[in-house]
Amino acid sequence: MNDKSYYVSKTKKKRETRYLELEKLDGYKVNPKVKEEGAIGVSQIIFVNDDISEKIIRKKIEKKIEYLLNQLKLIDTDDDGSDDDIKRSLMEAEKLRMQIINKYVKYLGNTYQSLTLSKIQVIVDSLRYKLYEKEIRKQVYYFDDYEEKKESRRGR
Repeated sequence: MNDKSYYVSKTKKKRETRYLELEKLDGYKVNPKVKEEGAIGVSQIIFVNDDISEKIIRKKIEKKIEYLLNQLKLIDTDDDGSDDDIKRSLMEAEKLRMQIINKYVKYLGNTYQSLTLSKIQVIVDSLRYKLYEKEIRKQVYYFDDYEEKKESRRGR
């Protein structure tokens, strides 16, 4: 059954079947992760319509940006947060930026792409600043601790 491919469309004519070769279709490819019992198994979906694929990608990107903004809010409110949380969020933002540049550039419009990349750059800059602040706080703490140890040494 792996060598067969099917195309499902809804038309007014009943019992009409179309056979298309999946290798020749050009569009946004999605591999569904949800597998339910008793349902038809779908291994790949190809969105050929440019408007639909753009809407799906925009929704996907906006969801990831919202997640990154929530992470940034959590980092702002939690002063005791570790550097790992900031580094992880920074890596996710950079990964999203590279996905937009490498994968989604042909589906998105130029204005939306540049606007989204500038949003991500603002998030990356703020995360880098937070990481820089944490490092400075560590250095000041260690420097103050070193000065206290140095002053406590007294001779006879």
